[in-house]
Amino acid sequence: MSFLQRNAFPLVAAGLLVVSSASFAATQGARESVLAEQEAQIRELDERKAELEADQAERGRQVAEDVVGTNVARLDADEELIRQVLDTALTWETHAEYVSARTAMTTAWEVPEDSAFMTEFLPEAPMNVDSEGKEYPLIDLLGLDSRVHSFDTQLMSVLGTEYTYLVLVNVRTTSDDGEASAFNTSTVLLTTDGDGGVHDVEGYAATSQVRSSGPE
Repeated sequence: MSFLQRNAFPLVAAGLLVVSSASFAATQGARESVLAEQEAQIRELDERKAELEADQAERGRQVAEDVVGTNVARLDADEELIRQVLDTALTWETHAEYVSARTAMTTAWEVPEDSAFMTEFLPEAPMNVDSEGKEYPLIDLLGLDSRVHSFDTQLMSVLGTEYTYLVLVNVRTTSDDGEASAFNTSTVLLTTDGDGGVHDVEGYAATSQVRSSGPE
């Protein structure tokens, strides 16, 4: 029997006793005053009952979290952390920002440059070389940009404080002139440690047919 169920009868009985006692002592001339007092006391009992229900619901939620080994606050924090990682890697508008994204992923997030994630999402920036050997960043020449459109996380496993996630991320890539765009859903796997750290980052980029707003 829950705490609320055990205490439901005393709460109801107390309300009845308040009403009965006040009614017995009241005179006919003071009836309105007594009724107002009764209503205030009953409202107070109702509020207390609602508080008990809320407390019980919260305890139930905490127990459920403990059973499955997860914590809502931790999941929320990890969601924001994952957003930062994805935005760092997959949101850029210029060659310089692309290079900065590569540097951030390999230093701040410690993703090895030869990892599948870097190979799939952030390989060496392509360059166009003219006849004299001068290099021009292809990203800037074509006016390419990339942006995380949305993502969905799925908790795969919990080992102590380490949470491993499967992330489906939707990425849109466009050109500055708006003539071409591509939209794809890629897969990212990563593990968080509960202290703001991320490791074992893996990723596999899905291919998407380029769509053009110009004539087919």
